[in-house]
Amino acid sequence: MNKKAFGLLTALIGIVTIIFVGLGFVYEKSENEKQNGLTAIFDVSATGVIATVRFEKGKAGIYLNTKDDGPIVQFPVEQKILDISFSNDGKRLAYVVSEKESSSDSISDVHLLDIDTKADILAFSVTAIITELAFDPKNPDKLFYLQADVFTNYSPITGKRPHDFDVHSYNLDNKTQTRHTDLKKYGMQSLHVSATDESVFVQMDDDENVQSADELFASYQRIFKIPLDMPDEKEIISNPTGQQDIYDFLVLPELDEIIYQAVGGTKSNGTYEYELFSFNWETNQTKQLTRLKEYAAKPILGSNQKIYFLVDLNFAGRTPDYTIYQMDLDGENIVEILW
Repeated sequence: MNKKAFGLLTALIGIVTIIFVGLGFVYEKSENEKQNGLTAIFDVSATGVIATVRFEKGKAGIYLNTKDDGPIVQFPVEQKILDISFSNDGKRLAYVVSEKESSSDSISDVHLLDIDTKADILAFSVTAIITELAFDPKNPDKLFYLQADVFTNYSPITGKRPHDFDVHSYNLDNKTQTRHTDLKKYGMQSLHVSATDESVFVQMDDDENVQSADELFASYQRIFKIPLDMPDEKEIISNPTGQQDIYDFLVLPELDEIIYQAVGGTKSNGTYEYELFSFNWETNQTKQLTRLKEYAAKPILGSNQKIYFLVDLNFAGRTPDYTIYQMDLDGENIVEILW
């Protein structure tokens, strides 16, 4: 091959490469823009306002009560909203935003949104992944959050995920951050702050006394109460001998109960069915509240003493189909209320 032909071939290869790279960017963007509809993130205020996070052509936004009114805030397709939380009086909504493609260098921006004026301010930022937020019911200027300091895969067969979780808080008044635990947990979720004492509730693995890989595999995910002044003295408040993993939950201290998500059955194709249950820690009684045979999750107590929760009608499918339901405290009168 002469130099001229070789040069033409090299130029052609370069042009084709540029075209394919360009198509790659276009395809990636179009995949992001295909995201539409309700996500698994929502909250209910003390005044009965329902806030949801939904995608509109790949753009994550926060909506109040109905999607028809449009988003009160919305972000580019490159960003995602990880969690939202109403203040105890329902006047403010805290939310956390980060890059859609998480990494070890991800930055989490925590915002405060005034529900009446729609004024939106950046409260603070951290180079870490904040997965959940919760206001302190006893102090309107204190915001608790779960922070993961590591984003990696702990085994060759799993994708990268946030790990090394601990409980932190941010004082909105004096702008100070506090780390309350030093657990570095593999996973931690469903953060709740006590309304009566200085403690928090979280879901995590019951693996403190695990000595081997077999024991780790046999351990269960349970609900813990962590006293903030003595975090090493955490205690299990879910059934300590229950033979099931517990995921999302809601604490009802006036009833000595928790409402939680766990596997309730298996479909004919092998897909797990997630239902909501209650457990009374005084009587040690467990009751199944839902029998939807779908994916019920994230119970939240509304101002009307109703339990709001999420259902994915296409669990394990390529695209989730979320909707919101409500029920009485005892699991009666289950109805769909939104989308």
